[in-house]
Amino acid sequence: MTGVTHAVREYIDIVREFSRNARLVLLALSLIGISYGSFTTLFNLYIIELGFDEAFLGILIGISAAGAAIASVPCGLLVDRIGARRGLLLGTVVTAVGILIEVTITIGWVLVIGAIIAAVGVALIFVAQVPFLAANSTERDRMHLYSVAAAIFVLAGIGGSLFAGFVPGWFRALAPDLSVAASYRATLLATGAMSALSLFALFRMRETGRPEWVRPSREVIRTTFHSPAVRRLILTGLFLSLGGGMIVPFFNVFYQEVHGASTEVVGVARAVGITVTVAGSLGAPWLGGRLGLVGAVVAARLLSAPFLLLMGLSPFLVMAVGFFAIRTFMVYMSDPLHTDFSMRIVPPEIRATANSLTFMSWNVTLGIGGYVGGVLIAGYGYTLPFVLGSIISVIAAGVYWIAFRDYQQDGYTPQREEPQTAG
Repeated sequence: MTGVTHAVREYIDIVREFSRNARLVLLALSLIGISYGSFTTLFNLYIIELGFDEAFLGILIGISAAGAAIASVPCGLLVDRIGARRGLLLGTVVTAVGILIEVTITIGWVLVIGAIIAAVGVALIFVAQVPFLAANSTERDRMHLYSVAAAIFVLAGIGGSLFAGFVPGWFRALAPDLSVAASYRATLLATGAMSALSLFALFRMRETGRPEWVRPSREVIRTTFHSPAVRRLILTGLFLSLGGGMIVPFFNVFYQEVHGASTEVVGVARAVGITVTVAGSLGAPWLGGRLGLVGAVVAARLLSAPFLLLMGLSPFLVMAVGFFAIRTFMVYMSDPLHTDFSMRIVPPEIRATANSLTFMSWNVTLGIGGYVGGVLIAGYGYTLPFVLGSIISVIAAGVYWIAFRDYQQDGYTPQREEPQTAG
């Protein structure tokens, strides 16, 4: 017990050492997370309520991911030029514009345009966020910063999910003639207004880590692609995102169509399931300290696979939610460790561009997975995507181990020296 108390105190002491910029980013993430939790809970249901089917939803998901993937490299180069702080600000504004289009216009092709705009904004935020946190942390607190950032985002998402679960019913109680789709729209707009407050925190941050002289984009891309670490991060990203990308975007619709859950129950189920991911995010440094960053990522991802399968095969909603919680716990325990590791093995001067390339690989696969998942669900039901997603998750863990088992945890080079590509 004494050891646990000491570990908790040490954790708290490290968190207290976070820089001013880091604290402001955490505040912004908490506000953005509220909108994210609400959006991911309601938007898929909103699209179905408008009269579109799962196939269109899959196309929408695929196009969104493709837009983020295509935009990620230009976003990375832009962040290298304007700085991560400005990248975060610009990304937040662009995302807000895209989401506003998505929740106020009901024409299919306009929804697609809104999704693309929002995806570009999200790409800019994610590309800028990781190197900004790396530049505003130390070797001592970096892993903890990534873990706390993930935990805060999840906690805010829980609040957003609960808000999305109950508020539509409250709107309809106040205005009985209000349609279900209109109540969803009003809820999404309300949470979007909350997340807009994050701009105040982002404006107060100071720019750090921006080089005095910016190298030409062509040189940055060439250097990045010549890095063996970056190439392996891109390859493993394809596998890590495919298994979940095929089925995760459809979880809420799965609860409703397979288990007959109401909107309120979907909001509660999502909140209960995600709650345990906070423990996963905060526990990431503990797991990484015992298994190493690579070993911990592999173990967590491998253990997530059977629970994804059990979720899809569960005959009862409560069982599906329980297995969802365990699966998500494992994934969220691995994510901060993967982020920390990727920034450790990539040289600082190409972090933004490298992060954009790995983000692109994830979103290309998410787009493919979302499209394929939508087609499979529309044609064969939910069981097949759950089975395929579980198998691919196991393969992804193996590929990650093979790719990075020789890499040092705290350096830029693998333990076994690789031949460098000529530049």
